[in-house]
Amino acid sequence: MKMRIVLQSLKLIPLVALTTISMAPAMEVLVEKDSRLPIAYLNVVVRTGSIADPAGKTGLTNFVGDMLLRGTQRHTKEEIDLMLDQWGASLGVETRTESMVVRGAVLSARLPEFLALVREVLSQPLFPEGEISKLKQETISGILAQQGNDHALSSRKFGQFLFERHPYGRPVDGVPSEVSSFDRATLVQQHRQVFTSEALFVLGAGDVTLSTLKGWSDQLASSLPAKPLSSLPTASQPQLPAGRRLQIVDKPDRTQTQILIGQSGVRMTDPDYYALYLGNVAFGGGSFTSRLMQEIRVKRGWSYGARSSFRFSLQPRSWQVHLFPAEKDTPAALATTMAMIDELRRNGISEKEFDLAKQSSINNAAFLNDTPKKRIENRILEETLNLPQGFFAHLSRNLAKVSLVQVNQALSRFILTDRLAITVVGTAARLKGELAEKAGIPEGQVLVVPYTSE
Repeated sequence: MKMRIVLQSLKLIPLVALTTISMAPAMEVLVEKDSRLPIAYLNVVVRTGSIADPAGKTGLTNFVGDMLLRGTQRHTKEEIDLMLDQWGASLGVETRTESMVVRGAVLSARLPEFLALVREVLSQPLFPEGEISKLKQETISGILAQQGNDHALSSRKFGQFLFERHPYGRPVDGVPSEVSSFDRATLVQQHRQVFTSEALFVLGAGDVTLSTLKGWSDQLASSLPAKPLSSLPTASQPQLPAGRRLQIVDKPDRTQTQILIGQSGVRMTDPDYYALYLGNVAFGGGSFTSRLMQEIRVKRGWSYGARSSFRFSLQPRSWQVHLFPAEKDTPAALATTMAMIDELRRNGISEKEFDLAKQSSINNAAFLNDTPKKRIENRILEETLNLPQGFFAHLSRNLAKVSLVQVNQALSRFILTDRLAITVVGTAARLKGELAEKAGIPEGQVLVVPYTSE
């Protein structure tokens, strides 16, 4: 079997070497070695996530991930938990829209036993009926608990409203009626579909060698089905409805509301990405000096926080603005924010805003890549979002090339004020008419959904 080895030395931190192996058809392995502490970190990444959920089974991939640690063909959940405790190790699974990450850490002296267990967990899950029943109850309870958290509720409902039936609008953790239908046969089938040797790649950091993970990954690959990457589901580019839309998530007796305003986003490989990055930082990127924060919080005192942000995926995802005013201020806050978004589209940002956003972004970029843990996470994003290797390491250099003219031209092309989707969590009877007026939408076209709806 042929393989290609690439060695990169990182000058910022001593004693660290980044090594990559690309091999066909088995797994890609990357190690960033740092022996200063006797701890090994392991990341096994699956190149698909909740978009692999079959129709009518929303949350299935996330459920399969959570079930991995609940029993294998050799060990029960209790035995797995006990071994991890005795080794001082951690092991968990995070499911995203287009990837899944199995993360673990262990003292390097215990690495051989730990790797054996992880291989077993990934390739030989048992999916015990009793644990399926328990996890269903826990998952559904967790979903229902979001109804009591207005921030989480608004984010969930906004995603469903913005993307409608597109996979990006489906909650990763599922919906109760569909989670309750999961059975063992369905879980086994989904595991075989998602956990294939071609779909996985391995990233290690800390006190671990390339040869150790290379040998282990070969064993893991031989334990999994071999299917081409093309067999994994992929998401098409979202086609969002035309026109401006308003959804009120009706929750009685709110004294404070949650407002989310957004539209389709961009890929991180889009030619306008760096210009839009700086434009967003200036407008609402989290700084106290951002335009949104100054106008909404500092000048008017309507919301403790106000920010704008992108969400990124393989396809254009979303750009959204979030604020949480008192109910009495909600219509005015919505109208002002909508006007600010339109002003951003028409006139862009000022030279002063640009200079501040550019300098702070360049300065902060170094901190996005300054530790092995961050570099591993960046590598995961590069792999799963089809970004060029070194994308984050070169961020400051690429931001430095952007001009104010480029930012404002990009904002003018990007912002679609006539196609914004708006979600407000509040009491519909008190807000519907006024919000419709401020949003410029006929009241009869406002969608009102109960906060308890799936």
